[in-house]
Amino acid sequence: MSIDPKCTYNQCEFKHSPQFVEGSPQYRWVHTLNGLGRNAVGRPTENIIDTENLQLCCNAIYGGTYYGMDFKNIPDENGVVLTVPLTGPGRGSTSFSIVRVGESPQEWKERLLVNSAVLGYLESGIETLRAMARQKSAPPIVVKSGSF
Repeated sequence: MSIDPKCTYNQCEFKHSPQFVEGSPQYRWVHTLNGLGRNAVGRPTENIIDTENLQLCCNAIYGGTYYGMDFKNIPDENGVVLTVPLTGPGRGSTSFSIVRVGESPQEWKERLLVNSAVLGYLESGIETLRAMARQKSAPPIVVKSGSF
C-alpha cells in the first residue's frame, strides 16, 4: 500500500464516532485507519488514468462499482475485507478501511465497497475486530504493526 518503506501505522488511531461503534443507530460496518503519509495511488485531485486495467478488475453492483477482488469470491464466511478509497476523502493517503460486508444488513452488503479497491480479506481475528467495533470510550489504536 505504501511506497515509503518507513511508513508505519504504529500509534495511529482508528476513526471514532457513533458511525464506527457497533450498536449505535449510525453504525456503518466500516472501521477506518487514516495512517500517516501518502500512497502510490496519487494526489486526491488527480484522475487515475489506466482505463484498460481498471476495467479488468471492475465489479459492477447496484449503486456503482468497486475495484479489485470480487467479494463473491472471498472464501471467508465473515466477509471482512480490506479496502482503500479510490475517490473522495482518504484517496492518495495511507488510509484504509476494514469493511464488515458479510455481517452488514442485506440492503448494504457490497454497496459498502463502492468507489474503493478491495485489496484483501480477513483470514483470522474476527473476534478482535468485533471487540474493536464495540469500543465506546476511546478510539482503537494500533499498538504495533508489521510491514506490508
